Amino acid sequence: MQKKHRVLAFLTTATLVLGAASAVSAASVTGHPNSHSQVGRQGTKNDTSTPSLNGKANRWRRKKVNNNTSTPMPASMVAAGAKIFKAQCESCHGPSGNGTTTAPRLAGPSGVWYTFHTESALRGYIQAHMPANHPGTLHGTALKDVSAYVWTIAKSK
Repeated sequence: MQKKHRVLAFLTTATLVLGAASAVSAASVTGHPNSHSQVGRQGTKNDTSTPSLNGKANRWRRKKVNNNTSTPMPASMVAAGAKIFKAQCESCHGPSGNGTTTAPRLAGPSGVWYTFHTESALRGYIQAHMPANHPGTLHGTALKDVSAYVWTIAKSK
């Protein structure tokens, strides 16, 4: 009698194991939400893929651009730009770019960094609009030097 129980227990266990294996196999083919396959279409209820691993950028892990991620301007350009700033910009923007009642603050913290995002964009603005009394008169090396100076003081705190 005991031998019959062992055989019956073995057959029951084998049936359960084979049944579970076939259910897992069927789930893999149908893309069942609890399966671990990639059969379901992306973005559907049956999608089992991990969104952060599908080749899309994870917006929380992007490197943020801030004052510390740009290349510093050459000291010689900044020094030359300071002289040009003193001669052509200080009368409106104040000493060291601290701003006056007639022109905005350029020294940090200011809106320069957040408005232009790059030194080249700032340089384009200066070339087209500054000095206010003679727009478009800064060119070449003088333009590069003064934009390097303004960009540098805008990043300072």
